[in-house]
Formats: sequence, structure tokens, C-alpha cells
Amino acid sequence: MYYDVVLTDIETEEERQSRLDVVRQRESEIAGKVGVTVQQYSAGQLAGEIKTTASGLKYIIHEEGSGDTPKPGNNVSVHYYGVLTDGTMFDTSFKNGEPISFPIGMGRVIPGWDEGIALLKPGGKATLFIPSQLGYGEQGSPPVIPPNAELIFYVEREK
Repeated sequence: MYYDVVLTDIETEEERQSRLDVVRQRESEIAGKVGVTVQQYSAGQLAGEIKTTASGLKYIIHEEGSGDTPKPGNNVSVHYYGVLTDGTMFDTSFKNGEPISFPIGMGRVIPGWDEGIALLKPGGKATLFIPSQLGYGEQGSPPVIPPNAELIFYVEREK
């Protein structure tokens, strides 16, 4: 097996730390926005904004981004903030400042992510409301995610 490696950017350690600090500082801002979204969702106040796919994935696009949506196999990088429907945060990339990267549509993430992130252009921002069958299903992901849990993710696709 052979790989071609392409260098896309060089940054100093100071530049890297500065970039990571900016992302980390946004975590509390994102937490506040997600908290409001969870309250509105639970109260049924987002019905006019939410779109639903055939699979049952619900989503709101906050910013469209620009360029093309990813095709199966394309690598994407995404920052995320995930909560349960009671508002309990279970995971976030904002804490460590680094996005998660994965090939779209290859089953490396939960099905709701493969479907939802595929809707985003580079720079796009959205909230995904992922039903249990597109998340961790009947088994959940103990001890953090209970069985049959609906998941809510605020996501930002990197440019």
C-alpha cells in the first residue's frame, strides 16, 4: 500500500496555540446557544425552522457555507458540541480545540452524522437532531449516552 502525502500548511507552535485558544474560548458561547436551542426544541418552538429527511434526521442550517457538499469518501473536518435532549453535554471538540476528521459516508461515525454532515458545504453550520436509530440505538453508549437517546449536535464544517 502506498500513500501520497501533501503538505497543506505550516504553522509555528505559537500560531497553533493561538488558533486552539480561539476555538476553546468559543465553547461557552456555543454551550449557551445550544442550551437555548434545546429549550426551544423541547417546547416545540422550532417546528417552522426544522427540516426532516426521509430517514428521520432533523436539522437546521444556521449558515450555508460555500462550495460543494461532500461526496462519499471525501474527508471532512467538523467541530461539534453534542448534548442529550435534557441539555446534558456528552462530548465536544471545542474543549481540545481540534475538529474531528473522517471520510463521509463510510460508517466511521454514527449514521446521523454521515447523513447530516453530508448536507454541509465548507464553512457551513447546523444543528442536527439525531433520532436514536441514527445514533446509538437501543444499546446507547454507556455510561454517557442512554439507550434509545435522541442526540442534538451543533456542528461546524471546517473550510
